[in-house]
Amino acid sequence: MIFCDFKALDAAKPWYGINDTVMGGLSRSKMTVSPLGYAEFSGHVSLANGGGFASVRCEFNPIDVSGFTGIYLELDSEQDKHYKVNLKDVYTPQSTVYQAPMPVPSHQAISASCTRIVNWQRIDIPFSDFQPQCRGKAISRPSIALSQLCSLGLVIGAQQSGDFALKIKEIGYY
Repeated sequence: MIFCDFKALDAAKPWYGINDTVMGGLSRSKMTVSPLGYAEFSGHVSLANGGGFASVRCEFNPIDVSGFTGIYLELDSEQDKHYKVNLKDVYTPQSTVYQAPMPVPSHQAISASCTRIVNWQRIDIPFSDFQPQCRGKAISRPSIALSQLCSLGLVIGAQQSGDFALKIKEIGYY
């Protein structure tokens, strides 16, 4: 089941940034859509003022994904940073998320030409990989209610300072 295919130029409209500025940091992020049919989660992570993370989130009416095994993302295989995916259900408190690391796609060889062709690759993340977190720390909490999923987010952190850009063609459930 496709959640978002980013073919429409307004596909990024429901996505909004949640960055370390909520605690005094200086990081920034955004989700934009290219006319070429993909989204880009991009920005800058700053470690200044105790910061160090940037994220975007999309909230939606609760959906039932309990019949699926996990979430997939079709990404540019040339990502150079490590990202995570956040999920929330209707019962998840404000500062809590269910988080899983995004597997790093296998890198493909790039030709010596000046223009790099985007190499799309699908990665799968089983729902069983999502663990409850509160402000970046593991917590004890019941498993996510997959019958009441209401939020999906992308995050970069772990002290990875500098500019980042992750191209995403499609997000869905498998």
